[in-house]
Amino acid sequence: MQTVLIISGLLMVASSIAVIFAESVKKSAVIMGVVSLIASVVFVFMKAYDVAITEASIGAVLTTALYFWSIKRYEEQNEELTGEE
Repeated sequence: MQTVLIISGLLMVASSIAVIFAESVKKSAVIMGVVSLIASVVFVFMKAYDVAITEASIGAVLTTALYFWSIKRYEEQNEELTGEE
C-alpha cells in the first residue's frame, strides 16, 4: 500500500508540474481534474471513502466544469470586446 501511495504522490507532483507547462488553459484544466482524481484514489487507499467521494465529485467534476465554464465566458467576452467571431 505504501508503494501505491508513493506512486500516486509522484503522479500528482508530475501532473501539477505539467499544468505549468501545458500549451493551453483547457489542457491545464483537464490535468487539474486528473490530479483531483488521483487524490480521490489516494483517499480510497487510506480508507477515507467519504473524503474520496467528495474529492471526486467536487474536486474533479465540479471544479473542472467550473474551469471550462469560466474559460468559455472569458472567450465570449474577449470576442465581444475585439469584435471577432
